[in-house]
Amino acid sequence: MEAKNFIDVWPNIYLFDLLRYLIPASIAFVLFWMIGKNWWGHLFIQVNFPKSKQLWKEFAYSMSTVIIFSLVGFCIYSAEKAGITLIYYNINDYGVAYMIFSFIVTLVFHDLYFYWTHRLMHHKKLFKYVHRVHHESTNPSPWAAYSFHPWEAFVQAVVLPIMVFALPLHPLTIFLFLTYMIVRNVIGHLGFEILPKGFTKNKLLNWNTAITHHNMHHEHFHSNYGLYFTWWDKLMKTENAKYHEAFDEVTSRPKACKLKVKSRKSIAAAILILMSSTALLGQSVEGRWTTYNEQTGSPLSVIEIVKSGNSIEGKVSQILLEPFQGEDPVCTKCTGERKDKKVVGMNFFWGFKQNDNSWGLGKILDPESGEIYTSKIWMNDANTLQVRGYAGPLNLFYRTQTWKREGVIDEKTPAGIWQTIDDNWNKVKSIVEIKNIDGELKGFIRKIFLLPHEGTDPVCTGCDGELKNTKVVGMKIIWDFKKEGDKWVSGKILDPGNGNVYTSSLWLIDSDTLKVRGYLGPFYRSQIWKRAMNSKNSRY
Repeated sequence: MEAKNFIDVWPNIYLFDLLRYLIPASIAFVLFWMIGKNWWGHLFIQVNFPKSKQLWKEFAYSMSTVIIFSLVGFCIYSAEKAGITLIYYNINDYGVAYMIFSFIVTLVFHDLYFYWTHRLMHHKKLFKYVHRVHHESTNPSPWAAYSFHPWEAFVQAVVLPIMVFALPLHPLTIFLFLTYMIVRNVIGHLGFEILPKGFTKNKLLNWNTAITHHNMHHEHFHSNYGLYFTWWDKLMKTENAKYHEAFDEVTSRPKACKLKVKSRKSIAAAILILMSSTALLGQSVEGRWTTYNEQTGSPLSVIEIVKSGNSIEGKVSQILLEPFQGEDPVCTKCTGERKDKKVVGMNFFWGFKQNDNSWGLGKILDPESGEIYTSKIWMNDANTLQVRGYAGPLNLFYRTQTWKREGVIDEKTPAGIWQTIDDNWNKVKSIVEIKNIDGELKGFIRKIFLLPHEGTDPVCTGCDGELKNTKVVGMKIIWDFKKEGDKWVSGKILDPGNGNVYTSSLWLIDSDTLKVRGYLGPFYRSQIWKRAMNSKNSRY
């Protein structure tokens, strides 16, 4: 009988949970990410849109979450049929006032439950097994509303069984709670800040979380744990210190669009926007641009963009290869006249037409896959180019890359390519690449300069564990550094010469000079590293 009940009832519960996710997530995605992305683009909280690969992953995990939610829902149904829950059906049993009260209680309890289980899932021993999947969306879309690891999906689903066993709830109250929960969840992952300027400072409203609140949690991880309300974050001092500043910045951005001028105030606003647009139009997209690996942040290639009639075109000027990647690759997966042609010098970027401060209707080739995508580009500033490629039916999916004008460096971070200097010979000893990955510095040896007696490809004989006898080139020698003021501290640095690992700190003396200090008990030794500038013929 129970098996028959499952076959008859569970599909309906599954369909309800599926539609409860699909309808609000689809509406939000279509309205903001497809139809309205040009209207509301200035309200997109982070700089870049996520890749289509992330969107598919969010959707796939959400489908598994729907299954888990529906299975828990069937358990509630079975418990209710057995008469062991507090669910009631006659509104007059408790009255309308109680229904309203019980709905408020469900929200307050869910927010309490969510905050503390959320904090628990961030514990270092649980995070990678339970919550990491959700945080792989550092820049979430509406599809991320249910993007949970199965264990986290179960934790999130358990809140409703707790409530139906502890509090008399009418089915309408449960329906309203589930609806409110998914709508707020989708909005929290919308990516666009739709609340009005000043919301976070309004004492009558700011106890509700803005979209920026949860978006910052995805971006920075260790703050803003609340779901509906800001109470627990304020009480436990886990609210991000820059939350209000970030909200004000997003909601104060000018809308980059044409305006119909109808009054003096409109004229003033139009002049400000036109000044901003003119500044962008005055910046030339022509020049040499560095592209980057989206996973590691390492430089990948140099692209030279030139004007061709009323259009712009780009060719691969240089490829920045790792030692194991060869020296002069060809496009084996290209078709037509590009088939098996050298990538360097290839025209892979063409047909772009200028429209105000962007260039659209162009084509861009991926030399690795041979695929050609419709593309659009625009400049954030004089040295930053956004390149977006579209794919799928109706160009539904897209991926955006950030290119930097060649030679431009970020003077505020140690991320980049550095020369280490031999303490005895005062000569360049190695090239180290430092990356900022999720707020943590990591460094890798990219090249070493050896004396004749030191061989050609040394290994770390003094290292322990899995690094024992590992090649020095490519080895990670810097990790766990966290920013504290103007310094990066409490990190580890490995000396491949002897295999010793030292506690270390580092900081920028100026944009091209890095001081690295390693500690051994009360003693320390400092080194000066110099930034290695890219040249036209060398990666370093």
